[in-house]
Amino acid sequence: MSGGEAYGSWETNSFNNRWVFRLSSLGCRLLPKSALYTISDSLMDWFQGVRPGTLDAVEDNLTKAYPGRGRPEVEALSSGTFLSYGRGVVDYLKSEHHPPIVTPRDGAIRIIRSLQGGAVLVTAHMGNWEVGGAYLGEIVGPHWMVGFPEKDAGVEAFRRRKRGNSGHTTVSAGMGLEGMLRLRGILEKGGRMVVLVDRSVGRDSVAVTFLGRKSNFLRSPAVFSTLTGAPIVPVAIMRDGPGRYSAFVSEPYRTSDCGGRPEVAMQRAADYFSGILERYPDQWYNFFRYWREEP
Repeated sequence: MSGGEAYGSWETNSFNNRWVFRLSSLGCRLLPKSALYTISDSLMDWFQGVRPGTLDAVEDNLTKAYPGRGRPEVEALSSGTFLSYGRGVVDYLKSEHHPPIVTPRDGAIRIIRSLQGGAVLVTAHMGNWEVGGAYLGEIVGPHWMVGFPEKDAGVEAFRRRKRGNSGHTTVSAGMGLEGMLRLRGILEKGGRMVVLVDRSVGRDSVAVTFLGRKSNFLRSPAVFSTLTGAPIVPVAIMRDGPGRYSAFVSEPYRTSDCGGRPEVAMQRAADYFSGILERYPDQWYNFFRYWREEP
């Protein structure tokens, strides 16, 4: 599935709109986290009941990603995925007043601080990428966050404003040659960009094996690495509990280290994310049939 189709699939649930964000933001200002988690859990339980197609899609993804797990375990993981996502939204909206505690793992601080000049930080729809962006900003300073604009202009403005408060700049993906040149210039000047790579977009696609199955990741991070010499750095910020996260950062590498082959460079990222999701199987957030083209 292309990134645009996936994006539309989630949007059709009418769950990602300005009124939901406004009400959620108001609640996050007025209520303690414990109450917000309880409300979020109830909403996610309700959502699974009224959107059985979305629930079926998540269960299908988990069944294919983890074929060794039985039906009861898949159902538990599916329910856990919705609950974890909802609580992650609470952490994100509450972060300005009650920042989550993020603990670096496996030398994450050393790796990030060793970076010199531009870098392409890549992540996937897993853990909490918004909390991750804020965390990385504290360590290495402001960066450029690349992604598709929200269909609801109010949600887009909210996200841009919240990121901007931390000094980050949002760059809309899919801007063609002009956008590519802009991002190339940012990297050449020593800027760091962050992009989610587990959904391909049109021709910006390369075949990888992800979670044991054929998938498509974005090709552009590997291309940017080739053009600028900037390293690719897979990153994941995974939720450990209420307001607590672990930061995982891979050793940097360049497309030139992979024989100049984008598919090899992006496979390294896919392998890294697959390994982390083996430890956090209920934190991969694709609420559509990720492998729906397969029989």
